[in-house]
Amino acid sequence: MKIRLTILFVFGFFVSAFSQEGLSLHLKGLEGCYTDYYSEFANKGAKAVEDGEHEVVISIIYQNKSNCYLGKATVKDKKLVLPILMLKDDKNYSPLATIFNNIDQAWLIQQDQRSLYEISDGMSKMVKSDQGYLVQLFFPSAINSNSGVNVEAPPASVLLKGN
Repeated sequence: MKIRLTILFVFGFFVSAFSQEGLSLHLKGLEGCYTDYYSEFANKGAKAVEDGEHEVVISIIYQNKSNCYLGKATVKDKKLVLPILMLKDDKNYSPLATIFNNIDQAWLIQQDQRSLYEISDGMSKMVKSDQGYLVQLFFPSAINSNSGVNVEAPPASVLLKGN
């Protein structure tokens, strides 16, 4: 009985620990804009996103390709509030839900419901739709202005040339 409980606990831990990170690892080699946005936010970090309406970049990933669109999202108590709006070419906004009907229920069961709409480092959690699309929001106004990237030293032969 103890062994079964231990196995169940370990399995639950890995599912929760890797549910979001596993998606990021899965995206290696992804074509399109997602990797650029994710790298910038991961490298620079971001300030906490304040409550209110914000312009966002909506990254949509499907079949190893990503497209990014402009939109708006509302934040209350440091969490996303639905609906998320996507900017259309006529300068009007429409709810993202008109494109993506539902969250994948099998995926949703594996998520921590309390943190599903949290924003961390200027990014929302990645969400999977029932059609297999992955959606993640980026909050450009929250990104830190520093580059966050370490400067690589030149070769010793160049740096120590005069010594």
